[in-house]
Amino acid sequence: MKVDHMELERILEPLKTEIQNDDHIREKVLPLAREAVRKCAESVKCAHRKEYVAASGLIYEAQDILTEANREFLQSEFMLSSRLLDGAYQEIAEAANVVSLLSEGTFTPPQQHGIPSRPFLTGLADAVGELRRAVLDALRADEVERAEQLLRLMEETLDGLLSFDFPNALVPDLRRKCDVARSLVERTRGDLTAGVQQSKLIGELRGFEGRTRDDRKR
Repeated sequence: MKVDHMELERILEPLKTEIQNDDHIREKVLPLAREAVRKCAESVKCAHRKEYVAASGLIYEAQDILTEANREFLQSEFMLSSRLLDGAYQEIAEAANVVSLLSEGTFTPPQQHGIPSRPFLTGLADAVGELRRAVLDALRADEVERAEQLLRLMEETLDGLLSFDFPNALVPDLRRKCDVARSLVERTRGDLTAGVQQSKLIGELRGFEGRTRDDRKR
C-alpha cells in the first residue's frame, strides 16, 4: 500500500500552526504574569510599612496587567483553559487580603479583583504567613492588643479555609497550605503568650522602679 506523505503533512500543518500560536501567546503572557507578581510583592511590603494607599494601588495595577494577559488568552481555546495565570491571581488574593486585614481588619472578596475561586483560596492561605509577620512586628513595638487582633484574624482565616474539605484534585494545594497555616497559627499563639508575659513583667519592673525612686525621695 502506497503511503501518501503529503496527505499527512496537510493534516499536521494546521495543528502545528495552532500550537505555534499558543506558544506565541504563552511567551507574551508569562512576562505579564511575572510583572503582576512583582507588583503584589511590592504591595505587601508597603502594607507592612503601613503605606496602605500605595499598597492598594499596586494591587489594582497587577489586576490591570492580568486583564491584559486575559485579552491575549482570548485568541486561544487551549490557553483560556490553562492555569497559567493562577500563580499571579494567587498573589493578588494574598496581597489584597493582607492590605485589607492590616488596614481595616476586613477580608477582600475574590470578585473585587476578578480572582478565580481556587487561586483565591490558596492566596488567602498564604496571607496567614504575612499576618504572622505583622504580629511579630506589633510585639516588637509592644503593641500587644494589635498583636492579639491579628492573631484572631489568622485563626478566623484558617478556620474558614479548613471548611473546604475537598480532594486536592478539586482545590489544588489548599490542604498543604492549610497545614502550613495551622503551624504558623500555633507558633504565633506561643509567641504572643510569651510576649504578653514579657510585657507584664516589664510593666511590673517599671512599677517597682517607680516605687523605689519614690521611697528614696522620702
